[in-house]
Amino acid sequence: MPMTDNMDQTNSTSLPAAESCARRIYVMPDLPPEVVAVAFAKTSRSPEPFDQIAAELTATASAKFHEKWVVGYGHASVAEHAVLSLAVENVSILAAKAIEDNRLASYTEKSTRYQVYDPNHVYRPASFASSPQLNQLYESLITTLLSNYQTWHRRAVDWLRTTAPKNENETDRAWETRLRAKACDSIRYLLPTATLTNLGWTVNARALAAAIRKLSGSDIAEFRDIAAELKATALNEVPTLLKYSDPDYSRVESAKALAGKLASLELQHQEEHNDQTSETRLLSCDADGLHRLCCGVAYANQPSGWSALDKSLNNWSTDDMMALLRASLTGLGTYDPLPRTFECLNYLFEVTVDFGAWRDIQRHRIGTQIAQDLSPDLGYAVPQLITEMGLKGEFEDMVGASASVCKSLRESYPAEASYALMLAFRKRTLFNWNLREIFHFVRLRGTAKGHDAYRKVAFDLWREVLEKQPWLGDLLFPLGPDFRR
Repeated sequence: MPMTDNMDQTNSTSLPAAESCARRIYVMPDLPPEVVAVAFAKTSRSPEPFDQIAAELTATASAKFHEKWVVGYGHASVAEHAVLSLAVENVSILAAKAIEDNRLASYTEKSTRYQVYDPNHVYRPASFASSPQLNQLYESLITTLLSNYQTWHRRAVDWLRTTAPKNENETDRAWETRLRAKACDSIRYLLPTATLTNLGWTVNARALAAAIRKLSGSDIAEFRDIAAELKATALNEVPTLLKYSDPDYSRVESAKALAGKLASLELQHQEEHNDQTSETRLLSCDADGLHRLCCGVAYANQPSGWSALDKSLNNWSTDDMMALLRASLTGLGTYDPLPRTFECLNYLFEVTVDFGAWRDIQRHRIGTQIAQDLSPDLGYAVPQLITEMGLKGEFEDMVGASASVCKSLRESYPAEASYALMLAFRKRTLFNWNLREIFHFVRLRGTAKGHDAYRKVAFDLWREVLEKQPWLGDLLFPLGPDFRR
């Protein structure tokens, strides 16, 4: 049957009745992503099975389809069926975080816990070369930080061999792995955001186009270069779907416009940082949380609309509502997520934490994150191990040098100055999360094996929730049944 790009045309060909009724679940043949996308899209108007539709498609015909329906008429959801797995290597940690800000995708990044980073793998902005004096400051700082990173890691492992003995029944290999991970957790604070990393990225063509547009509209050259390379690479697989992923300059332009408007309002600026590793503040939550959650839990299991249900539950006691919520958790396994109805409660948090820990927290993308730019203005974290080793003074000297170079670079290169900042510096972010995601975050990041910094955020976050909604302490136990406040 000849290919047609008319989505309104219905194919009258069908399978014999007995065959057409048999359930089939299968992986699509090894086809180009754009062909797969068309095969799935055409099922809305064709009775044929997917593999038969795909067998009749060609790359040229698929491109023609996408030109008309996706590009021409804006049926962008079709592009979500074209999925790519991209290997992104040797990009700065700063750029990796910009890529991972695109939440409709899956990422796995090179770990700072289980790998010691190569001191020669660092990003050097080409623009710095036009200012030899500033470039020399940057090069000197990078060399010092990464040289000490290598040396201090070896010293930390040696230190831990004498202060963190093997556990009972722990093998030598397991012990050594534990010591290296603990050393990496602390020494990673010396790494500058310019350090190169790798990540695996599985993303559909629609989300990839949005990411390319955002990166290519950035005022940071590395981001624009990555966008251009991403587009050139992905065009080999999805030549039509990415054709018009033009730069989106609106974010940079709106940021400048907002900065000008805010400056004219003369907002009072007050630094709020202290010497703690992190600060977690609950800014707002649903005041009627118990009642609202009960309405959500009951909604799908009875025939009334929300208003009638809301009115009925006004007559319930706290004990009755708690019993209903406990019933909704019946059969929940240790690693099972909460029921979706627990998304009915929302919380707005402000979290200030070192950039190293923020890298991990940012991965929890079910919700809204609004992050401020990294700067030295919010202070820094000093890992306990570095203090125990007697290296706090040297560490703070490097922190001071990092902040100083960043401030010097700001005058000529405001967008790229943060490449000079260490992962020790703190970053402030708004997180708008629902209860279901909070439970997942606290349970995952609050474990004893977690990094001290984000583990503290998990504990503080749950304490803040329980302060406003203490009844949750008798219902949910992400930190164990003994944790109440």
